[in-house]
Amino acid sequence: MSSASPGIGIFTVLPSYLAAVAELAVSAALTRDVSGAVAVVPGSGDWWQGMLDTRARGAAAVVIADPAALPQKGLGAYPWPGDIPVIVERPRLRPDVVADAVRAGRGRPARIVTVECAAPATGLEAVIRDGLGWARSLVRGPLTLQVCSATAHARIALLDSGGSAGGAIPVTLGATAAAGLHADGLLQVLALGEVRTEVTVDQQAGLTRLETSTEDGTLRAPERYESSARLALRRAIEAQSSGQPGTDLDELLEDMSLTRAVLAT
Repeated sequence: MSSASPGIGIFTVLPSYLAAVAELAVSAALTRDVSGAVAVVPGSGDWWQGMLDTRARGAAAVVIADPAALPQKGLGAYPWPGDIPVIVERPRLRPDVVADAVRAGRGRPARIVTVECAAPATGLEAVIRDGLGWARSLVRGPLTLQVCSATAHARIALLDSGGSAGGAIPVTLGATAAAGLHADGLLQVLALGEVRTEVTVDQQAGLTRLETSTEDGTLRAPERYESSARLALRRAIEAQSSGQPGTDLDELLEDMSLTRAVLAT
């Protein structure tokens, strides 16, 4: 980044983030130097080590771009020190759409949540993880696995919200390994309570749909045209400027741990 540039330095080679930087020309500028920059770590491969490497090279904040599943040993060998902000891009669990769903819920958690997902075997773990992230968001708290059963191509699990003040909120999960070459998969979430919330995410089709039903009728949330990469970059710039670490990484690790418990059954 040149000294004349007003934007925060962004270190990335990912096409979606290069496009995002171009769209955020006032607040962001590409740089070849990781030190002091927001570093974008590709979510494929060993992104945990990539995150540690960019921190060691002086990054001021990190974005993990659509992280894939990692082996457990990849997380435990070198713990994250938590001294710089980490923003996690999760296209199936966009924070702006989650916020829309929570607002539409009128301040009350769901009374029951069902999660259904399907993806090729290579991408199923990540889709389950984000489906459980949606459930966690809608019940407003951590989930506990109660029971799970499995076949060669499917999983069914019962979870609940544990120590909720209003009693445990049940969550059901159905996951199917589907044929196909695209690992993005399909995710559908239904939350029932005083408000009915339905979420459909089909990354391959470029679809994220949120519908909320009340006694006044059904309302479909406006489509979000901002790319998930641009959203993540904006949030990283804000986190870097404020110095607030955020909760993205903790939430990701929580959802990963629960997903592994489901898949280990």
